[in-house]
Amino acid sequence: MARKVQPGLDGPVKISTITLAAVSPTFGLATYQKRDLSRTGRAQFIKQRNCLYLIIGMVLALVTFALTWRGTGDPRWDKWWPALTPIAWYLQGRCNEIFLAFYLDAFDKLRINRQPSSAVAWSTRVRLALNSYVELILNFSVLYAMLPAYMWQCGTQRPSSFADLLTYSALTITTSGGGGFVAKHWLPQMMTVYEVMCGLILLVVSFTIYTGRGLSKRGTR
Repeated sequence: MARKVQPGLDGPVKISTITLAAVSPTFGLATYQKRDLSRTGRAQFIKQRNCLYLIIGMVLALVTFALTWRGTGDPRWDKWWPALTPIAWYLQGRCNEIFLAFYLDAFDKLRINRQPSSAVAWSTRVRLALNSYVELILNFSVLYAMLPAYMWQCGTQRPSSFADLLTYSALTITTSGGGGFVAKHWLPQMMTVYEVMCGLILLVVSFTIYTGRGLSKRGTR
Protein backbone atom coordinates (compact mmCIF):
# COMPACT_ATOMS: atom_id res chain seq x y z
CA MET A 1 0.00 0.00 0.00
CA ALA A 2 1.43 3.34 -1.06
CA ARG A 3 2.34 5.68 1.73
CA LYS A 4 0.44 8.96 1.73
CA VAL A 5 2.79 11.91 1.43
CA GLN A 6 2.08 14.96 3.51
CA PRO A 7 3.25 18.20 1.89
CA GLY A 8 6.35 19.60 3.54
CA LEU A 9 6.89 16.53 5.79
CA ASP A 10 8.26 13.91 3.40
CA GLY A 11 11.85 12.98 4.16
CA PRO A 12 14.67 14.97 5.77
CA VAL A 13 15.45 18.53 4.86
CA LYS A 14 18.15 18.66 2.17
CA ILE A 15 21.52 20.24 2.84
CA SER A 16 20.95 22.51 -0.15
CA THR A 17 17.78 23.86 1.49
CA ILE A 18 19.68 24.61 4.69
CA THR A 19 22.39 26.37 2.69
CA LEU A 20 19.79 28.43 0.85
CA ALA A 21 18.19 29.36 4.17
CA ALA A 22 21.54 30.73 5.37
CA VAL A 23 21.96 32.87 2.25
CA SER A 24 18.29 33.82 2.01
CA PRO A 25 15.75 32.75 4.66
CA THR A 26 12.84 33.50 2.33
CA PHE A 27 14.37 31.40 -0.46
CA GLY A 28 15.05 28.48 1.85
CA LEU A 29 11.51 28.63 3.23
CA ALA A 30 9.99 28.81 -0.26
CA THR A 31 12.08 25.88 -1.49
CA TYR A 32 10.98 23.79 1.48
CA GLN A 33 7.30 24.69 1.10
CA LYS A 34 7.22 24.03 -2.66
CA ARG A 35 8.92 20.65 -2.67
CA ASP A 36 5.72 18.55 -2.53
CA LEU A 37 3.44 20.84 -4.52
CA SER A 38 2.17 20.04 -8.00
CA ARG A 39 3.17 22.16 -11.01
CA THR A 40 -0.09 24.08 -10.74
CA GLY A 41 0.34 24.48 -7.00
CA ARG A 42 3.89 25.76 -7.48
CA ALA A 43 2.67 28.32 -10.01
CA GLN A 44 0.05 29.66 -7.62
CA PHE A 45 2.56 29.71 -4.77
CA ILE A 46 5.13 31.64 -6.81
CA LYS A 47 2.63 34.26 -7.94
CA GLN A 48 1.29 34.81 -4.43
CA ARG A 49 4.73 35.17 -2.86
CA ASN A 50 5.89 37.49 -5.65
CA CYS A 51 2.95 39.80 -5.02
CA LEU A 52 3.32 39.63 -1.24
CA TYR A 53 7.01 40.54 -1.25
CA LEU A 54 6.42 43.41 -3.65
CA ILE A 55 3.79 44.83 -1.27
CA ILE A 56 6.19 44.43 1.67
CA GLY A 57 8.88 46.27 -0.29
CA MET A 58 6.49 49.13 -1.01
CA VAL A 59 5.44 49.37 2.63
CA LEU A 60 9.04 49.40 3.87
CA ALA A 61 9.91 52.08 1.32
CA LEU A 62 6.99 54.26 2.45
CA VAL A 63 7.92 53.80 6.12
CA THR A 64 11.55 54.66 5.37
CA PHE A 65 10.46 57.75 3.45
CA ALA A 66 8.36 58.87 6.42
CA LEU A 67 11.15 58.23 8.94
CA THR A 68 13.84 59.98 6.89
CA TRP A 69 11.92 63.02 5.66
CA ARG A 70 14.41 65.24 7.50
CA GLY A 71 17.34 63.54 5.81
CA THR A 72 19.15 60.20 5.61
CA GLY A 73 22.42 59.09 7.19
CA ASP A 74 21.37 59.90 10.76
CA PRO A 75 24.42 59.89 13.10
CA ARG A 76 22.40 57.87 15.63
CA TRP A 77 22.88 54.83 13.39
CA ASP A 78 24.85 52.95 16.07
CA LYS A 79 21.90 53.17 18.46
CA TRP A 80 19.42 52.07 15.78
CA TRP A 81 21.47 49.12 14.53
CA PRO A 82 20.02 46.39 16.84
CA ALA A 83 16.47 47.25 15.77
CA LEU A 84 17.31 47.56 12.08
CA THR A 85 19.37 44.37 11.77
CA PRO A 86 16.38 42.01 11.24
CA ILE A 87 14.97 44.34 8.57
CA ALA A 88 18.33 44.59 6.82
CA TRP A 89 18.70 40.79 7.00
CA TYR A 90 15.28 40.31 5.43
CA LEU A 91 15.93 42.85 2.66
CA GLN A 92 19.36 41.44 1.79
CA GLY A 93 18.03 37.90 1.92
CA ARG A 94 15.16 38.82 -0.36
CA CYS A 95 17.57 40.42 -2.85
CA ASN A 96 19.64 37.24 -2.72
CA GLU A 97 16.51 35.18 -3.36
CA ILE A 98 15.57 37.18 -6.45
CA PHE A 99 19.09 36.91 -7.84
CA LEU A 100 19.41 33.17 -7.20
CA ALA A 101 15.87 32.27 -8.23
CA PHE A 102 16.00 33.98 -11.61
CA TYR A 103 19.61 32.94 -12.21
CA LEU A 104 18.86 29.26 -11.61
CA ASP A 105 15.53 29.41 -13.40
CA ALA A 106 16.98 31.09 -16.47
CA PHE A 107 19.62 28.40 -16.98
CA ASP A 108 17.10 25.68 -16.20
CA LYS A 109 14.89 26.98 -19.02
CA LEU A 110 17.80 26.73 -21.47
CA ARG A 111 17.75 22.95 -21.15
CA ILE A 112 16.04 21.47 -24.18
CA ASN A 113 13.01 19.20 -23.82
CA ARG A 114 12.75 19.69 -20.08
CA GLN A 115 9.38 20.42 -18.57
CA PRO A 116 9.33 23.47 -16.26
CA SER A 117 8.94 22.67 -12.57
CA SER A 118 5.91 24.98 -12.37
CA ALA A 119 3.00 25.75 -14.65
CA VAL A 120 3.67 29.50 -14.76
CA ALA A 121 2.97 30.86 -18.25
CA TRP A 122 5.81 32.60 -20.07
CA SER A 123 3.95 35.92 -20.15
CA THR A 124 3.39 35.61 -16.39
CA ARG A 125 7.09 34.93 -15.86
CA VAL A 126 7.92 38.25 -17.52
CA ARG A 127 5.43 40.03 -15.26
CA LEU A 128 6.89 38.35 -12.18
CA ALA A 129 10.37 39.42 -13.27
CA LEU A 130 9.16 43.01 -13.65
CA ASN A 131 7.63 42.89 -10.17
CA SER A 132 10.91 41.62 -8.77
CA TYR A 133 12.77 44.33 -10.67
CA VAL A 134 10.69 47.02 -8.94
CA GLU A 135 11.10 45.25 -5.60
CA LEU A 136 14.88 45.23 -5.98
CA ILE A 137 14.89 48.99 -6.53
CA LEU A 138 12.82 49.51 -3.39
CA ASN A 139 14.75 47.04 -1.24
CA PHE A 140 18.16 48.42 -2.16
CA SER A 141 16.99 52.00 -1.61
CA VAL A 142 15.88 51.09 1.93
CA LEU A 143 19.22 49.34 2.56
CA TYR A 144 21.07 52.42 1.33
CA ALA A 145 18.98 54.58 3.67
CA MET A 146 20.19 52.52 6.63
CA LEU A 147 23.82 53.39 5.91
CA PRO A 148 25.46 56.26 7.83
CA ALA A 149 26.32 59.45 5.96
CA TYR A 150 30.09 58.98 6.15
CA MET A 151 29.88 56.01 3.77
CA TRP A 152 28.98 58.34 0.92
CA GLN A 153 31.17 60.89 -0.83
CA CYS A 154 31.63 64.09 1.16
CA GLY A 155 30.45 67.39 -0.27
CA THR A 156 27.34 68.46 -2.14
CA GLN A 157 26.94 65.12 -3.93
CA ARG A 158 26.04 63.16 -0.81
CA PRO A 159 22.43 61.83 -0.92
CA SER A 160 20.35 63.78 1.58
CA SER A 161 16.88 62.24 1.19
CA PHE A 162 15.21 58.93 0.53
CA ALA A 163 14.19 60.24 -2.88
CA ASP A 164 17.89 60.65 -3.69
CA LEU A 165 18.57 57.05 -2.65
CA LEU A 166 15.56 55.75 -4.56
CA THR A 167 16.86 57.54 -7.65
CA TYR A 168 20.35 56.17 -7.00
CA SER A 169 18.96 52.64 -6.75
CA ALA A 170 16.87 52.97 -9.92
CA LEU A 171 19.76 54.37 -11.94
CA THR A 172 22.22 51.83 -10.55
CA ILE A 173 20.14 48.77 -11.42
CA THR A 174 19.77 50.02 -15.00
CA THR A 175 23.55 50.73 -15.17
CA SER A 176 22.74 54.36 -16.00
CA GLY A 177 24.88 55.77 -13.20
CA GLY A 178 24.21 56.76 -9.63
CA GLY A 179 22.66 60.14 -10.26
CA GLY A 180 25.85 61.96 -9.31
CA PHE A 181 26.26 60.18 -5.97
CA VAL A 182 29.36 58.16 -5.19
CA ALA A 183 29.76 55.50 -2.51
CA LYS A 184 32.96 56.06 -0.53
CA HIS A 185 32.86 53.07 1.84
CA TRP A 186 33.40 49.51 0.64
CA LEU A 187 29.98 48.38 1.91
CA PRO A 188 27.79 50.59 -0.31
CA GLN A 189 30.30 50.04 -3.12
CA MET A 190 29.77 46.26 -2.95
CA MET A 191 26.01 46.75 -2.61
CA THR A 192 26.03 48.90 -5.74
CA VAL A 193 27.93 46.28 -7.73
CA TYR A 194 25.58 43.57 -6.50
CA GLU A 195 22.52 45.60 -7.50
CA VAL A 196 23.93 45.98 -11.01
CA MET A 197 24.40 42.20 -11.19
CA CYS A 198 20.81 41.63 -10.05
CA GLY A 199 19.55 44.02 -12.71
CA LEU A 200 21.54 42.30 -15.44
CA ILE A 201 20.18 38.90 -14.43
CA LEU A 202 16.60 40.13 -14.62
CA LEU A 203 16.86 42.28 -17.74
CA VAL A 204 19.38 40.53 -19.95
CA VAL A 205 18.97 36.88 -18.97
CA SER A 206 15.45 36.40 -17.65
CA PHE A 207 13.56 38.73 -19.98
CA THR A 208 15.43 37.49 -23.05
CA ILE A 209 14.90 33.82 -22.24
CA TYR A 210 11.31 34.14 -21.06
CA THR A 211 10.25 36.32 -23.97
CA GLY A 212 12.09 34.16 -26.49
CA ARG A 213 10.63 30.92 -25.17
CA GLY A 214 7.17 32.46 -25.01
CA LEU A 215 7.32 33.63 -28.62
CA SER A 216 8.68 30.28 -29.78
CA LYS A 217 5.82 28.46 -28.05
CA ARG A 218 3.33 30.77 -29.73
CA GLY A 219 4.94 30.21 -33.11
CA THR A 220 4.58 26.44 -32.87
CA ARG A 221 0.82 26.58 -32.36
